[in-house]
Amino acid sequence: MSHDWNSSLSSEWPPDDVRDEYLARWEIAVLTSIFLTTLIGNSLVLLALYTRRRYQRRKFTRMYFFILHLSIADLLTGLLDVLPQLAWDITFRFQGGAVLCKLIKFGQPFGLYLSSYILTVTAIDRHYAICYPFSYCGITSRRSKMMVYGAWMLAVILCIPQIFIFSYTEISPGVWECWATFYLKYGERAYITWYSIMQFLLPFIVLVYTYTRICMSIWTSSKMSGVVDLKRRNKASFSQRNRDPLISKAMINTVKQTIVVVTLYIITNIPFIGCELWATWDPKASTSPFFTGAAFTILSLLNSLTSCVNPWIYFAFNKELRTALTNFFCRKKDYSLTYGNHNVSF
Repeated sequence: MSHDWNSSLSSEWPPDDVRDEYLARWEIAVLTSIFLTTLIGNSLVLLALYTRRRYQRRKFTRMYFFILHLSIADLLTGLLDVLPQLAWDITFRFQGGAVLCKLIKFGQPFGLYLSSYILTVTAIDRHYAICYPFSYCGITSRRSKMMVYGAWMLAVILCIPQIFIFSYTEISPGVWECWATFYLKYGERAYITWYSIMQFLLPFIVLVYTYTRICMSIWTSSKMSGVVDLKRRNKASFSQRNRDPLISKAMINTVKQTIVVVTLYIITNIPFIGCELWATWDPKASTSPFFTGAAFTILSLLNSLTSCVNPWIYFAFNKELRTALTNFFCRKKDYSLTYGNHNVSF
C-alpha cells in the first residue's frame, strides 16, 4: 500500500510534472521482485495443499486450514496491493479514473489486514490448543472456522474508509491523481495512527501474549516431564515411550513455524509503519533529507514484504508440503507411499 498517504509523497509537484527516473526504476524493480516472489511462493503453497488433499484424501488439519487462508491472504496482497502499485509506478500518474481509484484503494489494504488477522486467530487457536487441550476438544473445528471467517469480515469493514478518503483529484492544472483528502485538521494523523494500530499494533500485542503463554506452557510441561523422569527413571522412561506426550514434537514444530512467521511479520511491517508514523507526526519530516531521499521511498514499498516470505517458511518447516509438491511435479502415481507418517501439523 505504498504511496497511499499523501505524506509519503511530496505535496508540491514541479511545473513540468517530472520524476526521478532512476529512482522510479528501482521502485519498479523492487515491486516486481516482491510481486513475483509472492505470486510464485503462495501459488506453490496452494498447489501443495491441493495435491495433499487430492491424493492423500484426507481433510485439512486445523493448521493446514490456517495456512490455506494465510496463503490466500498473501496472494491477495500481491494481486490487490503490489500489482496495482507496480502498474501505477510504471505509468507515473494514476490512469484508471474515479471508479477504479476507489476500487483499488479499497483492495490495497485488504490483504494486509486479512494476513494480520489470520496470523492473530492462528495464534489464538494454538494458544487454546496447547494451554487448554482438554477444554479445547470438541468445538475446535467450528470455533476455528468462525474466527477465520470473522477475520475476513473485519478486513472488509476496515477497508471501507478508503473509499471515502481517496478520490480521483486534480492535484495541479491538468494533472490528475488518486489522492487522499482529509477535511479535518488532524484527520490524516488520526487515520494513519488508526491503521497502524489495527493492522500492526493490535495483532502484535495478541501475538506476543499468546506465544509467550504457549512457550511458557511448553517449558513447564517439559520441566514436569523431566522431574518425573528423574524420580522414576526406568519406569517413567518406559512408560513415556509407550504413550503420546501431551505436547508432541509435531505441535512444537508447528509452534516454531508460526513463531518464525510472526517474527518476520513484525520485522517486515516496522519499516513501513515506522516511516508513515514518522512522516505524519513529525512536523519537520517534510524538510528532512531522509524524507526526500531514496531510502524513505524504498522503505515505503516494503509493507507487503511479509507476503512473499511466508510461503517459503511453510516449505522449510513442513516436509509433507514439500513431498506433495515434489510428487506433483515428478508425476508420481502412488502418493500414499510417500506420505507415511510425516504429519507435522495437528
